[in-house]
Amino acid sequence: MFKTIEIPQHHLSIRQPIGLFISNEFVKSSDGNQIDTFNPATKEKLTSFYAGSETDVNVAVRAARTSYTKTWSKTSPEQRTDLLLKLASLVERDKEILASIETQDSGKPYYTNALLDIDMIIKLTKYFAGSTDKFTTGETIPIDHETLAYTLKVPFGVVAQIVPWNYPLAMASWKLQSCLAAGNTVVIKPSENSSLSLLYFAQLIVEAGFPPGVVNIIPGYGTVVGDALSTHPDVDKISFTGSTKVGCNVLEQSGKSNLKDVTLECGGKSPAVIFKDANLEEAVKWTSEGIFFNSGQNCTANSRILVQHDIFDEFVHKFKDYTKRKWNFGSKFDPFDKDCTVGPVISQKQYEKIQEYMTCPEGCPVEVSHIIDYPPDDINGYFIPPTIYTNVPQDSKWCKEEIFGPAVVISEFRDYDEALSLANDTSYGLAAAVFTENIRIAHEFARDILAGTVWVNTSNAEDVTLPFGGFKMSGIGRELGRTGVESFMQTKTVQINIRKPNS
Repeated sequence: MFKTIEIPQHHLSIRQPIGLFISNEFVKSSDGNQIDTFNPATKEKLTSFYAGSETDVNVAVRAARTSYTKTWSKTSPEQRTDLLLKLASLVERDKEILASIETQDSGKPYYTNALLDIDMIIKLTKYFAGSTDKFTTGETIPIDHETLAYTLKVPFGVVAQIVPWNYPLAMASWKLQSCLAAGNTVVIKPSENSSLSLLYFAQLIVEAGFPPGVVNIIPGYGTVVGDALSTHPDVDKISFTGSTKVGCNVLEQSGKSNLKDVTLECGGKSPAVIFKDANLEEAVKWTSEGIFFNSGQNCTANSRILVQHDIFDEFVHKFKDYTKRKWNFGSKFDPFDKDCTVGPVISQKQYEKIQEYMTCPEGCPVEVSHIIDYPPDDINGYFIPPTIYTNVPQDSKWCKEEIFGPAVVISEFRDYDEALSLANDTSYGLAAAVFTENIRIAHEFARDILAGTVWVNTSNAEDVTLPFGGFKMSGIGRELGRTGVESFMQTKTVQINIRKPNS
């Protein structure tokens, strides 16, 4: 159940698991089907791994249920803390290996992206290790002199999790570590585009000492493994991160099966609003990084920048200049190159989807500016240069649809009311940013914008201690922070009659 993957840039030879991970063992899928995975920077095949079936999902859910009933539900907060701290230390030990796998499998620039993801995972795991006895307590509620009432926070039991390809191990860790801290067992599905890092991570789960069945990892296709988890009658909760379309399917499948609890973190078309009194250099820096980091493959990316009319031309000029200096493919078009800050997008499918936005039909007023050149023809890989759209109609696909690539729309507004109207003119509501030196406008915007996260004079500045989630079609529920644990627990009310008999 292992294959060797070479990472010549770091002289690494990695023993990569390729099997399904059930009850602390790597096993073949029931039907033997496999998925090929490719390096998006070269289009070269890395390896193949086993793809789960509905039968495999059933086996994994049974393993999770057995482990929860017999073992995991009886663990103390202290025991869960110790296991998570051990896991954090193992991630830190294998940091370079995990980051290298992420770079090979998803195209993330190693030094400016993949390593940062692993640092965040270490911090996150330690944070949730400390939460097991802090965010899991109930309360006593006074009713009257002869009644004792209190609440308990209890785990759901078996939780299914589905994670996307843009942050393979980071998004898995958002869900997994908080869910384990709350006392649940897990069946998790990574994306078929980027499963390798989570499969390697499974070895660290075993080494840390987690009992068999607590964590089960079933790679595979969404229409097979994802649907089987969403409809499974013995899954108590499902947590999904991905597209809004698939998130709607997950919610529907929950309702048609056993009404399992659902957390959804879906798409975004996040605005960044730049008022004329803003520090322009800071606004340029943060919004450029807010859209082009991770090749624009961020659900919170500020893909719509709204600039007040008075400073529009100056902002666009400075934005293009900063972007050209900051973002590049590196001289070798290799995400392991220290000079590489923009990697390839994940796949041929995603590349073609983004390319459809690059060409405007005849008569279309949209202006398209590629800040750096496309790679030469002899370079393989799904590289797309940072791209700016201006003169964009508000009702066009560039303003309405989530491109999920290194592409940004820059538009102008006249006053606060128009800025707010344009910012809220979307079916999404995941995040928003505002740049102003006026404290009244900053607070007013934070109050009025329909988004789950609002950044003031910064963008995409996330922290594991802060709750994260969206409004409208961007999702349901919250992850990270205290809510990251609480979302994986249910509240039970206990009412006790302490009145003396016959009194």
